[in-house]
Formats: sequence, structure tokens, C-alpha cells
Amino acid sequence: MPEKLKINANPAMHLGFLTNRVGRLMAIRLKNRLGKADFDMPGHCIGILSELWEKDGIIQQDLAISIVKDKATIARALDLMEKKNIIVRIKDEHDKRNKKIFLTHKGNQLQNKVMLHGEDMMEEVKSSISKEDMDTCLKVLDKIYNNLKDKL
Repeated sequence: MPEKLKINANPAMHLGFLTNRVGRLMAIRLKNRLGKADFDMPGHCIGILSELWEKDGIIQQDLAISIVKDKATIARALDLMEKKNIIVRIKDEHDKRNKKIFLTHKGNQLQNKVMLHGEDMMEEVKSSISKEDMDTCLKVLDKIYNNLKDKL
């Protein structure tokens, strides 16, 4: 009889489960800190904004790859953000099939507020974690991310 594989009895301690749960909780916490009046959009819109603050004018496909969301999710988020006058989409003059995504003045103004609340939230998150542990955690997660990204 073949030997049974040993599987972690507690799936909640699985890396994928934990990182997903932590990411979702951080997004919810940040959205709550921002408040509905300032940020009435899905949490992944914060990821889109972060990418655009770094690289304004990228195409939708690159955005989907960068924040690891499917094209349909990105398209819905961009539609909402466009309706809220946070982004505009402009045809790429070199490839008419693509549209470049740019932040509006309103989208750029969100940066300070989101970053301020994000930094405050991170102080809460790190409150009982040593700097060394946090540095190690970030390095390991970055390595895992790059290992997985290279497989796509």
C-alpha cells in the first residue's frame, strides 16, 4: 500500500493561505482608514493607483501582469476609476489596439492620502514585530514573488 503524503493538518498555516489572508485584511484596513467618501472602490484599485503613481501611462495588459489580476478585473476597475475621474485612457499612438492609462489630477491627489494612511497602517501591522523579523519577511516574500513571476 502506498504511503500517504503528509499534509499540513492546519491549512490556515499554509503560505498561500496566510499571504492571501494578510493581503486582503491589509486592503480592507486601508480602505476603512481612507473612508467611503474618499475611496469608494474595490481594494485592488489601490494596487492600480500604486502602479500608475510609479509608471503613469502604462497599458492595461502591463497593469494586469504587474498587479497579478486578470484582464476582466482590471477592465472593470478601470471603468469605475474612469467614471470617478481618477484615470483616463488614451489610444496608444504606436499601437492603436492599446490604450495607455493616465492618472487625472484627482488620481494624483489621492497619492498623499493613500500613502499617509498606508504608512500609519503599516506601523499598526509591525507593532509587535522586530525590525529584523520584518526585514527577513520582506526579503523572503520578495524572493517567493520573483520565483513565481519568473514561471509565468
